[in-house]
Amino acid sequence: MESSLIISNTTPLINFAEIGRMDVLEALFGSLVIPPAVTDELAMKSVLFPPAARVPSLSSVTILAPADTMLVKSYAGHLHRGEAECLALAMEHPVSLLLLDDLGAREFAASNGLFYTGTLGCLADAKKSGYIAAIGPLLQQVRSQARFWIADRLEDRILRDAGER
Repeated sequence: MESSLIISNTTPLINFAEIGRMDVLEALFGSLVIPPAVTDELAMKSVLFPPAARVPSLSSVTILAPADTMLVKSYAGHLHRGEAECLALAMEHPVSLLLLDDLGAREFAASNGLFYTGTLGCLADAKKSGYIAAIGPLLQQVRSQARFWIADRLEDRILRDAGER
């Protein structure tokens, strides 16, 4: 049986690390896998996002490179390097779950039959599972501290679905 991984791209890690809530991802998934390009992106953004730069050293995070470098190169023609490596890893481990916020990467994952969620999906799951009491305050922190853009209509829908509107 193929192993199932939780493979995260850069943005969800920045979002949860910057608000000091990596515990939410750990509660939901136990452990995360990130490819080397995501580690590099976190390091490159360390001045803007110091807590996120420390994510690769967490005990719940494993760094794993995709084996198919040609696949990564072909994906990198359309996506950022971190997204390309995440998607290549997911293709190598097809029952995995990708944590992606970028629309282009999500569309690519969907067109390849890969499973994915993002920051907002993780927050919704965390509330349903009882790991967090409310999504609203965390959304505001993600917006202000991680500088993550969320469309007002999407925020309204997420909060309404969570019973917070």
